[in-house]
Amino acid sequence: MAVFPYFEILITYAEHVPTILTGTCICTAIVRKPYRYVVIAAPALFILAMLVGLIVESRMLATEDGFDMTLPSRREALETYISEGKGDLHEIIESGKYAPVFGYWELRRLVLNLLPMAFTHNTDTHNEADVPVAYNKGDDWFQATLGDPMVYTSAIYLGKDDDIWQGQVQKLNYILDSAMVKKGMKVLDIGCGCGRLLDWYARAGAHATGMTLSTDQAAFGRKLNAQHGDKVNIVLDNFMTRDIPLKSFDVISAVEMAEHVGIRNYNHFLRKVHSILADDGTFYIQVAGLRRGYGNYNPFEEHVWGLFMDEHVFPGADASCPMGWVVTHLERSGFEVQRAQNLGWHYSKTLAHWLDVWTAKKALIEKEYGLVQWRRWEVFLKWSVRIARRGESSVFMIVATKAGQENARMKSQDHLASQMDFEKIAKRMGLPMEMKKQTV
Repeated sequence: MAVFPYFEILITYAEHVPTILTGTCICTAIVRKPYRYVVIAAPALFILAMLVGLIVESRMLATEDGFDMTLPSRREALETYISEGKGDLHEIIESGKYAPVFGYWELRRLVLNLLPMAFTHNTDTHNEADVPVAYNKGDDWFQATLGDPMVYTSAIYLGKDDDIWQGQVQKLNYILDSAMVKKGMKVLDIGCGCGRLLDWYARAGAHATGMTLSTDQAAFGRKLNAQHGDKVNIVLDNFMTRDIPLKSFDVISAVEMAEHVGIRNYNHFLRKVHSILADDGTFYIQVAGLRRGYGNYNPFEEHVWGLFMDEHVFPGADASCPMGWVVTHLERSGFEVQRAQNLGWHYSKTLAHWLDVWTAKKALIEKEYGLVQWRRWEVFLKWSVRIARRGESSVFMIVATKAGQENARMKSQDHLASQMDFEKIAKRMGLPMEMKKQTV
């Protein structure tokens, strides 16, 4: 099942808009006059052809996969469910009847938002408009989503009976252990959310600074961390534009926030992190991203879902990219990756827990915000459970140090190796822990 690499092209377009425009201008200037209009029109014609290709190929693959093409598309059925309450949500998402094809909703978002975003949103300040829309929804809204932990990122589950608290505690401990956080360290959490990770840093004896653009989350985080006094400082500001002293933090974390940075701004973001991280420091970055779309499967559901998410849940989060793309940009920005782990299945289980909380709080949310808003978030959670379960979106947990820093890489690699329980591995596989010398 060969699919034209639409997603790769969109990423390349977003990264290289200035180069494309410059190349078009140069070609326009050097070609003969009769051909100039062709050169000028070429980028627009290519985009138009790609949009037509999205419609045609998504429908062809949906037909091959056995979807009922007489029914509304999946997005159309979900929008009707949200606005009117018609249909069975589980059937729309999971039955295999409603085709995830490109149509009105998807093209509108691409043409009016994502394609122009390469010009208007990939700036240091674009998040100042987008982030409050996504995160200033009120404490009651997120308490009805995230439950008591108030952690808006993937948990880690070690046992089948782990609840959301246990899963989030394990994730928080995983971050601190991966970054080798110790008492007295200076730690920065970029996009600190409601401040639970800052709370964990302070519990470990670190001096933690959090940075966010959400006024609601900053207020909640300050109340949550009041017990720690001056060991926790939450700054309401834009990381991309704030002046921060060089090499001023021993550990820096960015947990599911880099998606908002913008594709074209990603290297700038990572280079700034690199500049303010101590030479022997550790950078922990956790990213929710789509996969590339190659392989023997239909990739269009994840893209249809991604456009829904961009419109209804995380506007402007266009840097939800594959792990390889993230790792490449880390390396380009002067980092060496010490561990990269894919835990998207754990994100699916996290989302399922959030969906349980949201369902239990239906009466409260309906009274405060209305039934349409409750159903919109229900669709986000239930559809995302499926997408993360199938790997169409995933969560990447990455530990990095500065490239060229011997002590940092040795310390990190020794520590990460020490986390492995070799006795448990040997016991599980029926293998010895020792090997007698043998002469052949």
